Amino acid sequence: MQTQSRSLHVFIASFETEGQALAYSQPHWEPEPGEKASDEQYQAWEDRNALWPMKRELGGAYLDEDFIETIWAIDDGLTGPDWKYLSGRLEAADVEACKAIAPSRGSTLILIDEQASDGLDFKPSSTPAMIYCGTYRQRS
Repeated sequence: MQTQSRSLHVFIASFETEGQALAYSQPHWEPEPGEKASDEQYQAWEDRNALWPMKRELGGAYLDEDFIETIWAIDDGLTGPDWKYLSGRLEAADVEACKAIAPSRGSTLILIDEQASDGLDFKPSSTPAMIYCGTYRQRS
């Protein structure tokens, strides 16, 4: 029985540190207000969180972070994204297409599996922080 391969949306970004890359591509929360916080303060905290810059820049589309990978460069960004990792996920021609688009200072691959949108409408595009390389079929 042959399984259907899924699509993978590939982005390349330039961050100074892995922490900056993760703070952009993954949701995170401010510290929860203390016990003495008013209901209004707590509600304001809930309204602000989770902080997720990538999702905001992608237009607030539904995304499940369990299907998003942030792949930091092997050597702290000195030689670019981890192309070897991407080669394990995509065909060689697709990796080469991404390399051709990549900025010279690119350090991070952000991979969004098609399952992240749970079948809802998701139109990937470049943002101020990352370049959209394309959507490719994952290797089986």
